[in-house]
This record gives sequence, structure tokens and C-alpha cells, in this order.
Amino acid sequence: MAGDGIEREFKLMLKDAVERSRLEALLPPRRGLLRQRNIFFDTADGRLAAARLTLRLRQENAVWLLTAKGPPLGRGALSARQEAERAVSAALAAHLAAGTADPVPALARAAPPHVAQALTRRIEAAAGGEPVRPLGGFRNERTHVEVALPCGAKATLALDRSLMPDGAEQHELELEVAPAAAASAAAWLSGLLARAGVPPRASRSKRSRYEASRRPGAS
Repeated sequence: MAGDGIEREFKLMLKDAVERSRLEALLPPRRGLLRQRNIFFDTADGRLAAARLTLRLRQENAVWLLTAKGPPLGRGALSARQEAERAVSAALAAHLAAGTADPVPALARAAPPHVAQALTRRIEAAAGGEPVRPLGGFRNERTHVEVALPCGAKATLALDRSLMPDGAEQHELELEVAPAAAASAAAWLSGLLARAGVPPRASRSKRSRYEASRRPGAS
């Protein structure tokens, strides 16, 4: 998470595991692997989703993170959203996942504080007094690679394999960058895709794809 509370990343959908393999073949060999479990929260009638707000509990290996994201800031290939996040204990995570603890007060203690408090207020306003409860979620396997951009900055590229509720397997590329490195990252990523023969396809958020997978007839 960026120190200013704004998540900035390039997000691209991959067609299948074949495209992912072509990209992996061009990346540095040193990689990390995270196994993630994602649980989303909303009111029963989806008020947070309607306001384009995301509240999520994620398990990464043995670590639990409570994260909130605001609506997209502007348009373009580089996705930007307000983001606040905090680690929570396994005991609190169990209560949040079971719906026996309210995630909104827990979010207010996330970092950075000013973004956490702003997103907490927006979530409370969107919920309008309705309880915010766990909806369900999906599992994700993330391979992350540290790369050097042409400008000399370091960035983290992630390749995600998500298994959605309808059984669909989705592949995605994410490249999180600092503002000053955005142009360099765009050029580097364009070159990587060209060498792999992978066309750029803009990706929707995981939350919106999760919601789509839950609709009748989604599969």
C-alpha cells in the first residue's frame, strides 16, 4: 500500500494460463507466492457496491488484512483509488468472517489514518444504518516478482489466478507503481506484453468480477 493512501496500479486481464506462462517466461526467476482468501462485506442490498466502495478481509498465507478502497479516481490505463489497510489478529478475523464483529469500526484504525477515517465515513453513509456483513468471497493464488523499471525505480508485478464462485478461473496482471514512475512503468509493461504476444485488456476490479460471478447464469 502506498504511503499517501492512494493505490496506483496497472490492471490487465489475461485470456488464460497460456498467456500467463508466456509472460512468466520473460520475468526474473526470483518470485514469491501468496495464497489468498478474500471475503467481501456489504449490506444485504449491496449499498457499498452501488457506491463503488470495497471493504474486504484478505488472508495472505498466515496474515489477515482488512482493506477498504474508494471509487476509481479518474480514468485511464493506470487505476487509482483511495486505500486504507490494517493487519488484524486471527481471532478478530474469525469474528469478521463469521459476521459476529462489525468491520466498519475496525477499519477506522487502519492506515493511513486520514484515508481510513474518510473511507469509514463514506462506508457508513453508503450503508445508511444497514448492517455491513460478510457476503462471501473467492480464493486467489498470487505470484509476485520484483522488477526494475527503465527509470531505475523498483516495482512489484503480480500474476493472479483467481477461482470465482461460478467455478471460472481468471488470470490477471497487476503492476503497482509510484506516481513518479508511472510513465516508465507504462512503457516497460507495453514492451513486456509485446514480447509475450499478449494484447492489453483493461481489467475490472476483483470485487466487480466477484459480483458478476454470483449472478444467476454467470457460468
